[in-house]
This record gives sequence, structure tokens and C-alpha cells, in this order.
Amino acid sequence: MKILLKQVGFYLIFLILLTFICSLLNLIGLNSTITNFLLFIFNILMFLILGFKRGIKSNQKGYYAGLKIGLILLFILIIINLIVSQKLFTLPTMIYYLILLLCSIFGGMLGISRKKEEN
Repeated sequence: MKILLKQVGFYLIFLILLTFICSLLNLIGLNSTITNFLLFIFNILMFLILGFKRGIKSNQKGYYAGLKIGLILLFILIIINLIVSQKLFTLPTMIYYLILLLCSIFGGMLGISRKKEEN
């Protein structure tokens, strides 16, 4: 449980820093489409990395470990989205959440297979 909370905290810090950097890029004059794409790519990478780390720590199924961390992080994103935006469950956001969840699951599967290779 302690490791899970540590990973969630790491993600929240990463998300705050990334949002701050993208806001600065928007302020400088970079197109908001580009900054949204950067947020999307970095969120995918973060879900993949945290799923991978969770899979390495897991003793059983990697996809389950990735699913667990992915659902927790998605829950946090949904709460943030509820606070910030009125559009919560549109088709693009549902696809976005599904892609993030699949990346987390894939990361968990990679992590557990990496762990098995090392043993």
C-alpha cells in the first residue's frame, strides 16, 4: 500500500509540473493543440512507466497490477476533471481514459514479464 501511495504521489507531482510547463508554453505563444498533445504523450508515458513499476513489484498477474494503478490514477484524473471542466464524459475523454488505462495495463504486463526474465 505504501508503494502504491508513493507512485500516486509521484504521478500527482509530475502532473502538476507538466501542467505548469504547458501553461508556460501557452503563455509564450505555443499553440494549445501542441501543448494538449504534449500532455497526452507524457500522460501515456507516465501511465506506462507506473504500470511497469507496479508490474515489477507484483507477485501475480501483471495486467491486474497495471489495471489497479491505472484505475486509481484515472479516478484522480476524473476528480480533477470534475473540478476543472464541465465536460466529463464525452466520447473523446472516454477514449482518452481508455488509452491511458490500456497503457497502464500494458506497462504492468511488461513489468511482470521483465521480472520473470530476471529470475
